[in-house]
Amino acid sequence: MLVEPVSSGQDLDEFIDLPARLYAEYPGFEPPLRMDRKMLLDPRQSAFWKRARAQYWLARRDGQVVGRISAQVDPVMPVGIEPGAGMFGCIDARDDREAIAALVQAAEDWLKEQGCSSMFGPCTLDMNDEPGLLVEGSEQPPMTLCPWHPPYLGAHLETFGLVKLRDLHSWRRDLAQHAPSAPDNRLRLAERIPGLTIRYLERRHLARDLQILCDVYNDGWQDHWGFIPLTLTDLDGLDQLIRWFVPKEAFKIVELAGKPIGVMLLVPNFFELTHGLAPRPTAAGWMKLLWRAARHRFTSGRIIVVGVARELQATVVGGAVAALLVDELIAGQTTLQGKWVEAGWVLENNSALVRILERFEFERNKTFRIYSKTIMAPDSAG
Repeated sequence: MLVEPVSSGQDLDEFIDLPARLYAEYPGFEPPLRMDRKMLLDPRQSAFWKRARAQYWLARRDGQVVGRISAQVDPVMPVGIEPGAGMFGCIDARDDREAIAALVQAAEDWLKEQGCSSMFGPCTLDMNDEPGLLVEGSEQPPMTLCPWHPPYLGAHLETFGLVKLRDLHSWRRDLAQHAPSAPDNRLRLAERIPGLTIRYLERRHLARDLQILCDVYNDGWQDHWGFIPLTLTDLDGLDQLIRWFVPKEAFKIVELAGKPIGVMLLVPNFFELTHGLAPRPTAAGWMKLLWRAARHRFTSGRIIVVGVARELQATVVGGAVAALLVDELIAGQTTLQGKWVEAGWVLENNSALVRILERFEFERNKTFRIYSKTIMAPDSAG
């Protein structure tokens, strides 16, 4: 068994390509496009690498890559994470206890060298990308921006001293089984609040509306565990997908007397487009992908951002705005002939959001776990 840092272009290619090779035969796994993974992980393209530092490793057995891991140190620390913590992520491996142990140890040793006193993760590469290890729901249909892991990985990590820090959940609503509220009910709710308006994305002002999305989200979530500010840089790449693929009804901005106070964004499930073609489409595959993109009607999607202004939280108006956003979104997806939507990630103890989701008949379908471990005494870090 040999664990080595990624130090060449070939190593990086193997690092990026590994999950698609390892998990190809597992039910529930669907590889994303390699170009998307490269944009996320390649130091020359990744927004994360512009502000933070990281190291990747590969585990080889008899010359064959059997696992990978990353370690990251980010100056932007999530809310609720103790000072001096570093991250690990990109953990993927065969069901090979020795390989997984060696990978975790490599990440731990590097983080110690960086002066970290604890580690948490996995995060690919931070809490705004793909946080958590999938520990429940690996058999569920794949969804955009959701990591996938085989069931054995969590069990192995827990034998190496990593303990649960938080669970994040995805919630699913089958649109065909549950009807949305009647339009007049939604209208009455909006009319109870003078000066309240709901508008859609304006594509000619995409940058402006994305900035509003970031501003309202950051204002509303700044005190919640795991929060790090959302920036336009974090949306690099996603902005073009929003421009061309997100229906205007899936990007909503609520304004009160002209001031944005609520936002919601649902992105289509791009696995519907790439199924059977990813991770590396052939020339014919790219033609088929373009044909699908021009003609496909998405039937599933994921709510990736929802936020209500901080000053309205824990108020009747704030609760009404959050409920109205969800109800309007569900109604819009039903009109667009959608089949199901997912909302995530949702902290296990976010009772207010859970109540809203349960009110609209969402059901929990996936659990992503964040682990932590003390790796040196705090007074020895430096």
